[in-house]
Amino acid sequence: MVIAGAAIAACSPGDGPESVPLPTSGDTTTTSTTQPPPPEPTTSTTLVPPRYEATIRRTTDGVAHITGATIDDAAYGQGFAQGEDHACTLMDQVLKVYGQRAAALGPGPDGANIESDFAWRAIGLDVLAPTDFAEASDRLVAAFTAFTEGWNDHLAEVGVDALTGWCAGAEWVRPLEPAEVYTYARSIALFASSSQLTDFIAAAQPPGDTAASGLRAPPSSRAATGWSAGAPDLTTLDLGSNGWAIGRDRKEGATGSILLANPHFPWEGELRFVETHLIVPGQVDMYGAQLIGVPGIGIGFTEDMAWTHTVSAGHRFTAYQLTLDPASPTSYLVDGVSTAMTASTFDVDVLRADGTVDTESRTLWRSEHGPIIDFPGLGWTDSTTLTYRDANIDNEEFVEQYLATLTATTLTDLIDVYREHQGVPLFNTVAAGSDGAVWYADTSATPNLSTASEEAFKARLFTDPITKIAYDNGVILLDGSTSANDWEVVPDARDPGLMPWAELPQVVRADYVFNANDSYWVPSAEFTLPPASIANGPRDRPLTLRTRQNAAVLSLNGDMGLSGPDGRFTLDEVRHATFDNTARTAVLLLETLVRACRTTTTVDLPAVVDDDGAVALPAGTIDVTAGCDVLDAWDGRFDLDSVGPMLWRETMAQFSEAERTSKGVLFVDDLDVANPTATPRVPNPDSSPLLSSFARAVQIVQEAGFAIDSPLGSAQFTDRSGTRIPLHGGTDVDGITNIVTWSGLSSSSEPAPERAEGLTPISSLTSEGYPVNFGTSFVMTVELTADAPRAWALLTYGETGDRASPLFDQQMIRFSEKDWREVAYTEEQIAADTELTERVVTGG
Repeated sequence: MVIAGAAIAACSPGDGPESVPLPTSGDTTTTSTTQPPPPEPTTSTTLVPPRYEATIRRTTDGVAHITGATIDDAAYGQGFAQGEDHACTLMDQVLKVYGQRAAALGPGPDGANIESDFAWRAIGLDVLAPTDFAEASDRLVAAFTAFTEGWNDHLAEVGVDALTGWCAGAEWVRPLEPAEVYTYARSIALFASSSQLTDFIAAAQPPGDTAASGLRAPPSSRAATGWSAGAPDLTTLDLGSNGWAIGRDRKEGATGSILLANPHFPWEGELRFVETHLIVPGQVDMYGAQLIGVPGIGIGFTEDMAWTHTVSAGHRFTAYQLTLDPASPTSYLVDGVSTAMTASTFDVDVLRADGTVDTESRTLWRSEHGPIIDFPGLGWTDSTTLTYRDANIDNEEFVEQYLATLTATTLTDLIDVYREHQGVPLFNTVAAGSDGAVWYADTSATPNLSTASEEAFKARLFTDPITKIAYDNGVILLDGSTSANDWEVVPDARDPGLMPWAELPQVVRADYVFNANDSYWVPSAEFTLPPASIANGPRDRPLTLRTRQNAAVLSLNGDMGLSGPDGRFTLDEVRHATFDNTARTAVLLLETLVRACRTTTTVDLPAVVDDDGAVALPAGTIDVTAGCDVLDAWDGRFDLDSVGPMLWRETMAQFSEAERTSKGVLFVDDLDVANPTATPRVPNPDSSPLLSSFARAVQIVQEAGFAIDSPLGSAQFTDRSGTRIPLHGGTDVDGITNIVTWSGLSSSSEPAPERAEGLTPISSLTSEGYPVNFGTSFVMTVELTADAPRAWALLTYGETGDRASPLFDQQMIRFSEKDWREVAYTEEQIAADTELTERVVTGG
């Protein structure tokens, strides 16, 4: 392995995986890489002229540039290339959405595959999507057919035993059908809705029903006591991102624009991106990234426009609390009239350890809105249960829109495509044009609540604690006993019951717009958008500190100074700002804490006990003098060689999200809705809570076996096939734009590194440090002018699922070193790439 840009040695306590050297955090731009020897150029031939032909050129880091005479040819090449890099992931996801995992892979841990199969069968996408595919446009069917043929032809060429990745040799790997790939693509749209509810769909059984025996406690033992800790908190849904679009008024030269795409996604599993360049001469020249298993480009740029997405804070479904008919727990009352639920019995085949296959059956239930769900703390009692309606279950426009985007060339074209299809499932869009205009929009599929329904819901927030707790957890819970709460049908909506285009929040500017996963109302530090429906997300609430740090980087007042003395960004300045790693919490509170710990050098702390009553941290008197010296010398950044981030993160982690963002224990001022990106900002003069938390941080770091002056890179790392790679960046707790953290957000069957247990219930720190498997993923900056676009990018986890390949970790090393790769976009750049390989693939 060759590692560019060298360094000081990484220190990690005890024996652990092999470590790469710990580099400094300079913003470098070297491009030294290693790759395995390229395959010999091959062309498959048949006696019958092939239906498809594509040229796949690979450049530095294994990026595929795919050229075809038609869009279908390019889609064929994209499917073939994804088969080379990630064949296992798509096959596994097809099994998931068709409810066939248990038959192929066995029951899974604690029957997880069985539960998943029942839930996805109840969601019904395996029936709905193939039906839609049979009636889809010729363009869509042709593209998915070509993509699938490419994937299948790669499988035929190498055979199951020689596939790249964890499924090599598996009996369940087989050729796919276009409708199956389309069905998986449709499932992506359900990520913020049905996909988050599968555990509760599979477990829903009426009182006294033992069809799901052994899966949970009897319903009678779980009275409707309220939303519990076992229910999902969709306000903390791990998917996140930063998106910046800097227009002509803020860009050096006062022409064109700059876009930053910085999605925060998992580094393992099905939600990884593939960096790709699609070329159809005269029609398509689009560079960017797409999720594994789907044709087209999801985030990217052309010569004259660029766009990215961030996960929306709006609502993709509404839940309904049903009042059950006293005569039957499987009927519910609407406007006083009893309505019977629909029962469906599903059979799931299960492969057992001895090789035999048996079948489990379960009856699951639906209301007129959708599946019945069994939420912890509410359950399904004799009097009530829950159901939900999904805004994306019928979103066939999602994939149509992304195929139509391929031929969009300008920002105006992009907006027109979005307006025509209205297919965005769960994302904000941040986009830029070469004319210097920038666009922010949340055009996600959103339930259209009537004015009366919305007002009734707001009233319930003050009178019904379950409704309030549900909303605090990201769920709009409506009273299902009245039809007044049905979604309102209006003209010009994509589907009946959704908000129409004209009511969706959006704005075109010439200075800048951004989003970092707070709701629509603050797309800039310079203005706010008018009020919209509560379904579009909360308004007039404190912003996350990550959003506020994004705003500080971009704001016209130059808070961070990252746009230089002229206040206008260059592409290099945007690239530097992306990994600046300043913590907003430190900007606001570090000085206050240092003053406090200079005055008070010892702090008495009580013991911390875990859930079992055992002492996790002993009581004691903590001397904070040395730790205070560390923070006094720290500049507030989370770079590899920064000394102080460990102590600061552990200090901030002792406070809740509300305490870090609202008036109270840390701040004495409140949110100013006229200045939301800068408030609250006045530290509480009573610094004793901050000082006590700092003392606890000193104790935690030392108990974990780290010196209090350990650099961040000695503790924060990712494991790439046994190689420990140190990482800069931070978390939402820190208030940093560049997110690196741990997430369990993957439904993949692929074996992946596991996280060690935290040392205490009040810290994420382990004896190994802070392991990372989530965060900055495909990161790209692109400048659009009258000339050819200039772009830099990184795909942190690399272009392959082969954990033995150098490609698996070399871009993570680039990320560690802030070593951006210049994008090869023009033919001259591609031809000049020192790692260029080429092959022609034909088939069909």
